[in-house]
Amino acid sequence: MTTRKTANSFTKPDVVVAVARMLLTREVGQRIPTLAELQTRAGAGTGTVVKALRAMEDDGAVRLEPRGRHGTIVVGRDVGRLWNAADLGNFRLVMPPPGPVEQQGTLEVVQDTLRRLGVALVVDFLRGAENRLTEVHQERAHATLTSAGALEHHRETLPGLLGADLGPNTFYSPGSLVVVEHRDRPPRDPLVVGIDRSSYDHEHLSRQAFAGRSVRFADCSFVRAPAAVLASDIDTAIWHAMPTVIPPELAGLTLRPLDLGGGQEGSDRICRAVLVTRANDACTNALLRAVRPASITRRQNELLQAADDEPGRLWPR
Repeated sequence: MTTRKTANSFTKPDVVVAVARMLLTREVGQRIPTLAELQTRAGAGTGTVVKALRAMEDDGAVRLEPRGRHGTIVVGRDVGRLWNAADLGNFRLVMPPPGPVEQQGTLEVVQDTLRRLGVALVVDFLRGAENRLTEVHQERAHATLTSAGALEHHRETLPGLLGADLGPNTFYSPGSLVVVEHRDRPPRDPLVVGIDRSSYDHEHLSRQAFAGRSVRFADCSFVRAPAAVLASDIDTAIWHAMPTVIPPELAGLTLRPLDLGGGQEGSDRICRAVLVTRANDACTNALLRAVRPASITRRQNELLQAADDEPGRLWPR
């Protein structure tokens, strides 16, 4: 029986890792460094570097084409194989708390894309855009998901982050931001408004939505808004609507759409989702370019339609 050789069986693993990481930074059509440059990077001789390049080609990780004085050009590559050859380990993605359909759709597409590429994915859930962005900034995670508005707000304190825009209404779909109130209980004066100060979006929207009214803000996780209103902890709050076991209306709540008109400054940026990475993390950015925003929008629309067709359905988490 013939055993297929892998890159690591040809030459030293550390040389393979160095070459694979270099190849991840080269798009199709770009020239790779000269052998002399690769020798310096990998700390190895010419023969060892050549074997590593040939190993990558034999594994199907890359296709190279010599073009004389123009150097050697990348004419094809498999970013998943290169990621694994580069010994970059599991891909860690930090997501907002589970529940909203838009984020479920994004996660499913990222999971499917990395699965096809053969890259292992680890997903953590963390409340608060600043907390998630800090995980990426401090190199404890490869990527996270926030609104474009939250990324813009935190750029000054967390520099060097890069956001891949997934398109309009991919963080909050039209009508998904609502104001939750009790159907029968009269509000207090001043109105007690739940606010999630760990969330830039929630705090920004809450302060704008209730500006000019007599209110008292009370700390409340945005995912708990309906339960907090029912428990009389608060009178009202902004909520990102999501499928639940019991529809809020049957529990005694009313939901009214949040007005994102001209009075809501920056609403377009808040409704746009961005996949955030470190700008200088060329390997991660090369891998995530395989995630197609159009696929995310399509999957989100499918899930939103399913949620509309089955009111009260609890979305799998």
